[in-house]
Amino acid sequence: MARVASEETSGRFFNKVKKIRIYRNQSPRRVKCMIKFKIIPYDVVFFGSGRPFNVGDVVYSIFPYPHTLAGAICAKIHAHTKIDTSKILKNVYGPFIEKGGKLYFPKPSSILGERKKEEVESVFQAHPYELNTKLFRKENTNADSNIKTFPLYMGKEDIGTFPAFISIEGLRKWLKGEKIEIHEILQYKEIFTKEERVGIKMDSTVNAVGGEENALYRIEFMRLKEDVSLVVWIEFDFEAEEIRKTGFSDENKLMEIFNQPPRALKIGGEMKNAFYELGRENFLEFLRENLGVSQMVKVRAGDIVKVLFLTPGVFPNFKFYMEGFEMFSMVLEKYTIVGKYSPKLKIRKTVRAFPSGTVMWFEAKENMLLMNPTFIVPENGYCSFKIPSGEQDFIGSNLILIGKEEVKNV
Repeated sequence: MARVASEETSGRFFNKVKKIRIYRNQSPRRVKCMIKFKIIPYDVVFFGSGRPFNVGDVVYSIFPYPHTLAGAICAKIHAHTKIDTSKILKNVYGPFIEKGGKLYFPKPSSILGERKKEEVESVFQAHPYELNTKLFRKENTNADSNIKTFPLYMGKEDIGTFPAFISIEGLRKWLKGEKIEIHEILQYKEIFTKEERVGIKMDSTVNAVGGEENALYRIEFMRLKEDVSLVVWIEFDFEAEEIRKTGFSDENKLMEIFNQPPRALKIGGEMKNAFYELGRENFLEFLRENLGVSQMVKVRAGDIVKVLFLTPGVFPNFKFYMEGFEMFSMVLEKYTIVGKYSPKLKIRKTVRAFPSGTVMWFEAKENMLLMNPTFIVPENGYCSFKIPSGEQDFIGSNLILIGKEEVKNV
């Protein structure tokens, strides 16, 4: 079972409400064209979570986090310009999956499959309900005290979460609360294969391998299938001091750098080469157009909004309180570990995070307008729906998509 836990607004809407709040920094802003990277690894790759491991362990590659690929892209800029690239990005959108020319996003964890089956042949959806039953009572569970109710599937199948991606068409249906078909789901086995290799621990005192008994460990690498690539959008900050040193005022000069051969990035823990293709596209506009959603979502007091994390959710102390909202319900597969390590900057940091695909439902306490898609940004003990600015520990995290849900009684 799933783990519980128009750019123009209508005058009629404004006439019916007493007060509208537009989140700070939520007003629509013009964004220069972003650079889109389509990344195709030549070989197996390994992306670590930052979680430490011991000799004798089996270490598994994870799906890369936004800041991981952003670091590889910035490394290429540094190699050509020698500038400090740690503060030249505004935001990162992705990575996502492209397969056969179609784009896929992390599957909402409220989309479930039958358990104890080798193949997921059909999918089902869980929804939050106002519970008036003796069987399902929150006080009889270990759910967080801030959560009011559970997402439930009202069928007879034995269901559970499974890792996968969802097409734009499927995501559009999910936002509308419509039935989703299995062909709109891309399972992990359709994206990559796993290959296991053996590693030997280095002895740093003599700069050689070995040095102790049982120094072997196993690594499970990831190999993308032939028609699969990673896609990420990068928004650069051309007001940043380091970029201004180069004289770059827009994407043109950066495109010249990335178009120089070889078109390759070094990605993953073993710095494997990956080919890339370039494009210019605004991710936010692309997603709104293809999902058929407005730039601003109108929310009334009492409405339930559902929030899908397109990238991992990172929050201080793993707790957060949404300004103007109360937590209503939540579903996720399992917590994940997000980490970053930079010997040059002397940074080593790991935090627990909500995985991509986590779905949260919030009850609005007032009328407001929310930008969509946007980020959840922690600040001063609360979190807000807004586009982040300034330095970010894990850039690209907390990217979310907003929908609305009608909650029924049980």
